[in-house]
Amino acid sequence: MAVTESSHIVNVPEARHLAGELAGLSDTPRADAVALVKALRAREFKAIAAAQLEHINETTGVDVVTSIAGLTDTVIRALAKRAFARAGAPKDWERRVALFAIGGYGRGELNPYSDIDLLVLTEDGRLGDWVKPGNAELQTLLWDVGFQVGASMRSLSELERILRDDFVTATAVIEQRKLMGDPPFALAMGKLLESFRRKRAKDFLAFKRDELLKRRAQVGESLFLMEPNLKSNPGCLRDVQLLRNSAFIVCGSRNLLALEELEVITRQDLRDVITANDHLLGLRSLNHFHHGRKHDVFQLADQLRVAKQLGYQDVSKLRAVEHLMKRHYAQVLQVHQTLELTLSRLRARGHLGRKPILILSRRVLDQDFTAVDGKVYLSHKGFWQLPDAGHRLVRMCRLAQSRDLRISFELQREIRANLAAVKDDARHDPVLGRVFLAILGDVGRVKPILSDMHSCGLLGAYLPEFGVLTCHMQFDSYHQYTVDEHTLIAVGNLDAVARGELPGLPGMDRLFPAVKRKDLLVLGLLLHDVGKYMGRGHVARGALMVEPVARRLGLDDAEEDLVYFLVERHVALSDASRMRDFREPSFLKTFTERMGDQERLDMLYCLTYADAKAVGEGILTGWQEALLAEIRDAVGEELRRNAGHVPPSHHEAVRDELVRLGHNREQAEAWVGELPHSYLYQVPTSELPRHVQVLREARDAGIGLVHEEKDRFAHLTAALPDRHGLFADVTATLTGHQFDIIDLRTWVTASGLVLYHFRLSTANPARFKEPAVWKKLRDDLLLTGKGTLDAAALVARRKGAIGQGKPADSRFDDPAVKVEQRTSDHHTIVDIHAKDEPGILSTLCRAISAYGCNITYACINTMGDVAVDVFYVDRGGAKLSDQDAEGLRAHLIASLGLGAGARAEG
Repeated sequence: MAVTESSHIVNVPEARHLAGELAGLSDTPRADAVALVKALRAREFKAIAAAQLEHINETTGVDVVTSIAGLTDTVIRALAKRAFARAGAPKDWERRVALFAIGGYGRGELNPYSDIDLLVLTEDGRLGDWVKPGNAELQTLLWDVGFQVGASMRSLSELERILRDDFVTATAVIEQRKLMGDPPFALAMGKLLESFRRKRAKDFLAFKRDELLKRRAQVGESLFLMEPNLKSNPGCLRDVQLLRNSAFIVCGSRNLLALEELEVITRQDLRDVITANDHLLGLRSLNHFHHGRKHDVFQLADQLRVAKQLGYQDVSKLRAVEHLMKRHYAQVLQVHQTLELTLSRLRARGHLGRKPILILSRRVLDQDFTAVDGKVYLSHKGFWQLPDAGHRLVRMCRLAQSRDLRISFELQREIRANLAAVKDDARHDPVLGRVFLAILGDVGRVKPILSDMHSCGLLGAYLPEFGVLTCHMQFDSYHQYTVDEHTLIAVGNLDAVARGELPGLPGMDRLFPAVKRKDLLVLGLLLHDVGKYMGRGHVARGALMVEPVARRLGLDDAEEDLVYFLVERHVALSDASRMRDFREPSFLKTFTERMGDQERLDMLYCLTYADAKAVGEGILTGWQEALLAEIRDAVGEELRRNAGHVPPSHHEAVRDELVRLGHNREQAEAWVGELPHSYLYQVPTSELPRHVQVLREARDAGIGLVHEEKDRFAHLTAALPDRHGLFADVTATLTGHQFDIIDLRTWVTASGLVLYHFRLSTANPARFKEPAVWKKLRDDLLLTGKGTLDAAALVARRKGAIGQGKPADSRFDDPAVKVEQRTSDHHTIVDIHAKDEPGILSTLCRAISAYGCNITYACINTMGDVAVDVFYVDRGGAKLSDQDAEGLRAHLIASLGLGAGARAEG
């Protein structure tokens, strides 16, 4: 490492090897000087980048950034000498003017494409005529050679005046490092900053605290985003810098280890922060070098590349990248926890404002714990020697929850250091198990206490099945959080429904309050993804982990069976709603049998909402919520039918709605007879008016088309005369018109018209409101119906224009093509998981058509950068034979260019 414990400024190495090349810069023609420096920087950057990769597990992140800072120092000194010499400065100009690196550059932490902050400091009094021209030429040169510069020129007295109120500037100047200028400038700067510390410390720290809160409001409070910003996300470089600022203001040192003075924070805590800082600087440099520009978001493709560069391997069914990111999240968590503890200590000591009179809010909770200012603290030092300390910790959590208290960061720090106190006798105590269930059952305030328990390791110590998920990512472009964070967010979603802050799925406002065992519902939610610690197959693996948890908590057989059901079926409603024709009688009958009864269905419905909404912002759409409500209603109706209640048939419901719309009974029966039986159970009667309209228009004009914008999507209903290969050409036409097909359904009438219902998205939603877009689409679909439009050319043009709006690239490399014969009585079901790309849907449809099959129903899903498509196919109105189904699978694999490695199982 380039920093010692005693130093407060990083040791930036000098780039002495450049001295000869830059020696004559002042006398070199300007254009030649700029070209020389540009070439020199490019060469040195290339060498530093190569050295980092060649010695990647030996070279630290600090080594890289200080090397770049040293290179920059040498260049700026040479440019400054030239600029001031050309401006007519005297030979001793550094007696009157000094250059200071400030901000990150001043710290010596200069990533490859970071901005540089430079302060030109002048003595007070009248300036020589050469100062301003020299400074102007220096700034121009810096830009010309390629630096992104933030520079200012100030006198000492002017700087002192600015720092009084401009805390943004103060933040940068605190990190100052002199580049040029006589020693008195450094002494004067030191006195100025010491004066600032004495006079403005509290206001400055309060400003930095408020700045932190604003940053979290902008970028989010989660440390565990799948694609973190290495600079601004919680636990990342900005937070380390705040710790360093705090050390300077409170302790007078820029050495992080000085924060030991605050007590509770240990030297090892601070060493771990220094290690995390080095890790983050290394990742940021790798990112900048690879992209050739400032690039602070650690995207999925970056993570894959860096894991390989660092030598991570696939181990224990986890990918190399997942091991890398688990280490990354653990390190930023250490930074975050140390920062929170530091802020807590600063507040308690009065560094953030008036020192709180804590005695006024002090409340004794029990013989071991005390509440002060809404947080729980330990009351005595002998606690950790108590034989039942683990029991007492869990009971404390329930007590804190019941009184809306949080576990203080100081107590969390002690719990982390003493997790061995949670022994097997606590984990296997059924009485304590009921206390834990009481925590889970107090819905409306479960997440805060579980988050505190998880943050300090107590939750994982008591429930090891959840503990293994700590900082664990499931590498894909669909989920936006680590598995543990996702689960806690899901619990928070149920809290929000209980408090009336979120409506939940349709009907949940009525269903959720009626759930009798909310504790078991939350337990099922807490355990639903525990199987992910070993990669694929998490549902079955997680279900197997229910039994030991249930036994330790003291659940009886019925309670255990309910939790097992919730874990083992937790994706059932979501998968069936998106990837199956769930109203098909044979599927609905089997699926309903798996649900068991209405109570279990309703609990699973609530769990599905909490889980799906926690995947990420905007993932659970209104369309998906409606589908989940539809499947719950369909299963509920089937349960009632099994109990003897017989509702009107789907045929009768459609016919009666047509009569209500103005058709006579004979016309309504004829219309119903035109459509396949599947239509009757798949289509809500509310969609009938649009379907009647487009079918009528298709008979008269060769095409019918209506659209509606809803829930950020366009819902398109269309009808065309059927022909061989039509489905593939229609999907290609939509793709060529810059639409992405999210879902679709299709039916063929007896008279030879095809009825489509699409849900479409686009990178530019404003297009939905442009009449010309829909007119052009209508015209092209009309030509498509006649077979005279080159739809493939439209797709090719779309591929060439791909740019914005693409999801994160996870380098998906696990394709699967599966044919399934059991679920449907009349159709072979084809499930496909493949890397999404423009035109993939038309490729699949064309391949199915070329194999001589008809597509009667399709579910099209895009999960991040993965296409998850399902097709119900037949040939001549009959399901394919097993041999034909395997032949279709092989044909699709070849059409997608997947090779023999495509999985045949889900």
